[in-house]
Amino acid sequence: MKQIITCTMVLSLFISYGCKKQTCNKTNTIFVDVDNISGDVSIFDIFDRVEIIPLETNDKSLIKYITKLVCYNNNLYIFDYNLSKILAFNHSGKYLFSIDDQGGGPEQYKLVSDFDIDTDSNKILLVSPIDSKLHEYDMNGNFIRKYNLPESRNGAYKHIKYLNSDMIAFWTFDYNNRLKFYSKSKNHLVNECFPETDNFYERISTPLFPYGNYMARPVDNNIYEMSADGKLSVAYTWDFGKLNIDLDKLVIPPVKKRNDARTKKILLEYMEKVRTSEIINYIFGTSGGNLNYIYTQVIRKSKDVNIFYDKRSQQSLVFEKTRENAYFYPVCWNEDFIIGFMPELSNIEQKKAAPNAILDDENIERKNQYSEYDNPLLIKYYFKK
Repeated sequence: MKQIITCTMVLSLFISYGCKKQTCNKTNTIFVDVDNISGDVSIFDIFDRVEIIPLETNDKSLIKYITKLVCYNNNLYIFDYNLSKILAFNHSGKYLFSIDDQGGGPEQYKLVSDFDIDTDSNKILLVSPIDSKLHEYDMNGNFIRKYNLPESRNGAYKHIKYLNSDMIAFWTFDYNNRLKFYSKSKNHLVNECFPETDNFYERISTPLFPYGNYMARPVDNNIYEMSADGKLSVAYTWDFGKLNIDLDKLVIPPVKKRNDARTKKILLEYMEKVRTSEIINYIFGTSGGNLNYIYTQVIRKSKDVNIFYDKRSQQSLVFEKTRENAYFYPVCWNEDFIIGFMPELSNIEQKKAAPNAILDDENIERKNQYSEYDNPLLIKYYFKK
């Protein structure tokens, strides 16, 4: 009944990607043989224990898609783009409240495209792209206010990243400068950057702001960092040697922008060739990191290849699945843990995401109690100390 939008390969109609070279200095390069996949990586080489979190299911808490998950003050805040709502749960999955104010009233929003949390003043921030407004709610889901964002000349606001008490980053559909830095105190945009070419390449959705103040793109080996004063730089670069993508030679499917059956068929066929690496060597699914690790998931030859780079040993673990036959689908990073999910669930998919070999008896029981009519199950991985 419920689905989760995966971090690896998600269908959406059109996407643009980072083809413009940025005027930034590379500060760190991570060299990886992405084809050297190990079959001997245990989940417990990285994590101490794994916990299943069932999200409470009732009439108010129903989730269609988990588009984004933010963990803050031991609570889980989930964005469902299709329902245009935010749902809050505590750390064990108990439902707390929803922000579901779509409409035309003075305190309502027309649509929500993204959200983030103001960690300085404890507010939930929602972007309403149709009318370029930012809505503020308290941490109990009560409306505070909404205000106009500066007009984006060539395209609507899409994604939001709260940087500090004054600075917010927005990703927009202005292809001249997709990333915009907004100062609350000055009430205007203090910087605009990151041009892209408006191409519909394939139906992919990659988390734009995957963790911290970092930004990632589907076919860009650079991971970018946004500073507190509204600037962008290259934080680190993945180097896959001879497999690295030559963006200048990237082929675009020869179809026009139209939403008809023929176009969809062409794009789906093209996307399958992308996933099997017939057209492009790889694409990035998602990224992550904390004090000890830098992470990415690469889709190559129809495999979701996980790369954990250990900053302490300066070595990488490269695997599709662990020794316990566990596949890995992270959605939220923390210093102490990662929260992942079980994809669209069947008995087979349950075994892929959380086989019994990585769970204790209590968590096996939690998994076994799942019904197809329930909200999704989350998986919490606690890092080894």
